Amino acid sequence: MTPIQNIIVDSGSKHLRIERPESFEDTKIGSSIACNGICLTVLELDRTSFTVQIMNETVVKSSAGKWRNGDILNLERALKVGDRLDGHWVMGHIDRAVRFIRVEQRGYTSYYHFELHPADRQMVIPQGSIAVNGISLTIAQLGQRDFSIALIEHSRKNSNLPLLKPGDLVNLEYDALGKYILRKKI
Repeated sequence: MTPIQNIIVDSGSKHLRIERPESFEDTKIGSSIACNGICLTVLELDRTSFTVQIMNETVVKSSAGKWRNGDILNLERALKVGDRLDGHWVMGHIDRAVRFIRVEQRGYTSYYHFELHPADRQMVIPQGSIAVNGISLTIAQLGQRDFSIALIEHSRKNSNLPLLKPGDLVNLEYDALGKYILRKKI
């Protein structure tokens, strides 16, 4: 997690300067970095920050249109061939931005509830995979108009989800395998 340092908007896109975490020391121009689940390309780079560009189509489809200076983003570098895969395949191609509804605490587990667009209901199954702001998660509960995911303490400490307020937008990416299977059936 790291903050946005500066946002520049022009007619066709948005440029973001983002604080560069120490663990991203091997980042170079052209590297792919997922920012709240959106796969973006590094255009400029220095010791303390990097710059990416977000096209208008992505701004409209994702939560990026609401981002402000100082907002904290989840960051993840691209997976290298041979790396261990923890979670499911997350491509960085956002399907939809939806609203956070509420958090419900049950013991040591936090259940985060999000709205579910009716057209996307077929993409979500109980105990299926979903990426929320780029985090590979398991669907804990599925309602008619919402779904929830469960976060353990480690995930709460290492993501920006605890910073959410009701009504905030998050980026969703549905499970790629599920999307391909669904398309094959159509």
